[in-house]
Amino acid sequence: MKNVIIAFALILTTSAFAQKTQNITFTKGKLVEVALLSIREGKDSQFYQDYFSKVMPVAMPYGARPIASFATTRSVLGDSPAKVVVFFEWGSIEEKRAFEKNPEYLKLRNIRDNALNYLVQGYFQVEESKTIAISDNKVYDFAALWVDPANATKLQQYFGAVMPEATKGNIGYTPIATLNSIGARDQNWHPSLIAFAEWKGGSQALDRLEKTKAFKDNVHLREAATPYKEVFHLKPIL
Repeated sequence: MKNVIIAFALILTTSAFAQKTQNITFTKGKLVEVALLSIREGKDSQFYQDYFSKVMPVAMPYGARPIASFATTRSVLGDSPAKVVVFFEWGSIEEKRAFEKNPEYLKLRNIRDNALNYLVQGYFQVEESKTIAISDNKVYDFAALWVDPANATKLQQYFGAVMPEATKGNIGYTPIATLNSIGARDQNWHPSLIAFAEWKGGSQALDRLEKTKAFKDNVHLREAATPYKEVFHLKPIL
């Protein structure tokens, strides 16, 4: 019996050490670039070592700072083939535009593009600064929403009706940050906003929410307000 207890304790200790956690910060007043991408098979080293590690020293004088990267674990809505979601900070849109004219970046961009088979990017901002801890054993929700201005109030009605149910313990939808589009058309991906949250109820929390009366009675409001959506479950790359 003693040996069983010791073995169980070792398993718990190993699990605790296996979990990785990292603090990430979204900063008010900064430009947040969000990129959805997929790396070609066998091109991981080309993207991370040949491009990313070399482009960062070029980008940093322009206020560049990686916020966080995530792997998509479930595609919930939309037809995006993205496998990775990246949040990236810049000092301002003017600094980002200046960086994109840098000759050293232009040389490296071909390496990046050759390593990827899908890439879309958009510019956003947050209304308040926030630092949160993310862990690789938790489930995060990434919802990019294209809002119909004529029906925008219906989105608020939807959240008002569904959130009391969504925040219950066995579901545990917990908002982290809302990223609003800055309206710039520089890039090729333009959702109105991104809702970034955690499912404290785990990977099946969304399925439980979708079975509730509150969701079924009000999902039509969400559909009317957001004719197109790209929604993923994410796991941090730490």
